[in-house]
Amino acid sequence: MKLRHIQLSLFIAGTLSLCSCESSWSGPDSETVALNRMPALFPDYRDISIPPNIAPLNFQVQEEGETFAALFEGREGQSIKLKVKNKTFSIPSARWSSFLAAHRGSQISLKIFRKEAREWMEYAPIYMRVAEEEIDPYLVYRLIPPGYETWSQMGLYQRDLSSFRESPLIENKYVDNNCVNCHSFSLGSSENMLFHIRGSLGGTMIKRGSSIEKVDLNRDETLSAGVYPSLHPSGDYIAFSTNKIEQYFHAGPEKSIEVLDRQSDLILYEVSSKEIIHVPGTRGDRFMETYPSWSPEGKFLFFSRSDADSQTPFDSIRYDIYRIAFDPETKEFGQEELVYPASEQGQSASFPRVSPEGNQLLFTLHNYGTFPIWHREADLCLLDLDSGKADIPEQLNSDDTDSYHSWSSNGRWIVFSSRRYDGRYTKTYISYLNPEGQFQKAFLLPQKNPQSNSSFIYSFNRPELITGPISVKPRQWISKARAN
Repeated sequence: MKLRHIQLSLFIAGTLSLCSCESSWSGPDSETVALNRMPALFPDYRDISIPPNIAPLNFQVQEEGETFAALFEGREGQSIKLKVKNKTFSIPSARWSSFLAAHRGSQISLKIFRKEAREWMEYAPIYMRVAEEEIDPYLVYRLIPPGYETWSQMGLYQRDLSSFRESPLIENKYVDNNCVNCHSFSLGSSENMLFHIRGSLGGTMIKRGSSIEKVDLNRDETLSAGVYPSLHPSGDYIAFSTNKIEQYFHAGPEKSIEVLDRQSDLILYEVSSKEIIHVPGTRGDRFMETYPSWSPEGKFLFFSRSDADSQTPFDSIRYDIYRIAFDPETKEFGQEELVYPASEQGQSASFPRVSPEGNQLLFTLHNYGTFPIWHREADLCLLDLDSGKADIPEQLNSDDTDSYHSWSSNGRWIVFSSRRYDGRYTKTYISYLNPEGQFQKAFLLPQKNPQSNSSFIYSFNRPELITGPISVKPRQWISKARAN
C-alpha cells in the first residue's frame, strides 16, 4: 500500500465563489450579531505571515453549530466567500492563488459566521499577512512511524507547496524494506542531492544533474559508512559524520527513546575521485563530531562537537558548535574555532544550519546528547554570527520538541519539525523571518483535509526546502539501488 495521507470521507457542501459583491452568495448579509470573540479553528491561523505561493489554508471550525460561512477579505474589495454545513472549509486552489497574488505584501482578514435559526452570528475577525517573498516551491521529507523502532514502511516524498500534490521519490518496500534516510541537497537545489539506503542494499545514492550513482562509503579507515551528510555548494564535495550509534528505550512514560554517539568523526568525500579524507582535528577519540553543515559560500564547515567519551553518562554528553575553514580549490582545511559554547550553559547544540546570507546560524538547543527528536525541551536557537548574540525565538518554539530545520533559499522562510501537535507525531511547521530579523508565528503545513493531521499515522522527518522538483523517477532510484 502506498504511503499517503489517510483521508476521511468528507463531502464538502456549500457554495464557493470569488467576487467583490454578495449577490451570488447566500451567506450572511449586513444583519449579523457580533459574538466579540475569535472562533476556534484548526489549524490556528491567527496572526501569521504566509507565503504568496502557499497551498490553500483549508481549516475546520471547532465550534458548535451546523451552518458556517467564511469570508476572506483584502484590499480593493476582493474576497473569497464560502459556506458549509460540516465545519470543514476547502478553498478552491485557483481562486486562492489569485487572491494571494493580489495581496502580496498586505494584510488579509478571515471572518467566520455561524447560523442559528434564521440569524447569523459573526465572530471577531482573524488577521494574517501575505509576505512579499515566496517560499521555495518544494518540500522533501521522510514519512516514518513515530517510534523509529521499525523500518516496516517508510519512504522519501516531495510535496508541491503551492498545492497538495505529493509524489514518492522512493519507498522502501521496493528496496527489500531497507531503511531510506538522510536526504541532503546542495543549497536547496534538486540538481545535486543524496540519500542513504541502509540494509541489504546499503549504499549512498548521489545525484548530480541527470546522473545518479550508488556509492559504498564503508572504508577500513573510518568508523562507519557516512551517516549525517552535507553537500558542498559546488556539488563536488560531501561532508559526512561517521558514527558509532547506540539506541536505548526509557522505561518511564515521560521519555521514549534515546539515541547517542559513543564515537564519531568527520570525513570529506570528493565525488569525482571518490577519495575520502578525514577532516583535520576530528579523527580519533579525543572529541566526537557530528552534524556537518556547509556555509552557503562553501568556505566554512560547521559541526557539533563534544569532549565526552565512552564512559560519560548519556545525560552528561553535551555538544558545542564549531566551524573550520575550507578551501575548495586545494581541499585544505584551516583551524577549527568555537562558535557557540552550549556546554558552558549546561546544554547541547545540534543541527547547525547557516542562513543563505551567511550571517545567522539556526540550531537546536537541548539539555544533553545529539539526537533531540525525542527531547521535549528542545528549542530552535538563532545565533547572529556577527554579534554573537543568541536568541530562542518565542514565535518558533513550544512546550514540546522543536527540532530539525531548513532555510528557504531567500532566507525569509524556514520549515522545521515539531511534536507540539500531540507530543508523539512529528509535524512540519513554517515560519517567516521578516526584514527586521524577527521570526513570525509558526503555522502547520497546510493539508487538503485538515482532519488528516489527526488520522495520519506517520511522522514527517527531516523536512528540506528545495527550489524545484526532483525529476528522477522512483524506478530509476530502485534500479540503481539494485544494480550492485
